[in-house]
Amino acid sequence: MKFRGPMLIVKDIEKSKGFYTQIIGVRVISDLGENATLTGGLALQTEQSWLTFTNCKQDFFRYGGNVVEMYFEEEDFDGFMEKLRKKKVELLGSEMIMPWGQKVVRLYDPDGHIIEVGEDLKIMVKRLYKEGLTIDELADKTYMKKGMIEKIVHS
Repeated sequence: MKFRGPMLIVKDIEKSKGFYTQIIGVRVISDLGENATLTGGLALQTEQSWLTFTNCKQDFFRYGGNVVEMYFEEEDFDGFMEKLRKKKVELLGSEMIMPWGQKVVRLYDPDGHIIEVGEDLKIMVKRLYKEGLTIDELADKTYMKKGMIEKIVHS
């Protein structure tokens, strides 16, 4: 068996495709109308077609359950945050810096699915190194091996 990726049930597939392409920055690689596959393996399926395919009833859905996150990484995290502010995207909490030094933010897609976007880990390591952390301090903070950190900071 092979896992092919998550599929999100959405109310308005055009609105969701717009969100994921314009805000998150992925591309649509297959569009079958009621189902779309995006880069990274994420798929979108219309609510109505999913109900038809599963024989479930409309009251089966509870959007915004806050029990699953889709995780993405962004190289230009500060630029991404500016885009979220301009587009007035609903955030879940606020931007945070995790104990290992990574900037993260959580937000909602149009159907209330949680999206977590974290700063690209290589960018994080380079940023922390420029801020003055040594290789040993980075290894302690990030839980990464020293060899991996050295490779990142010298690339």
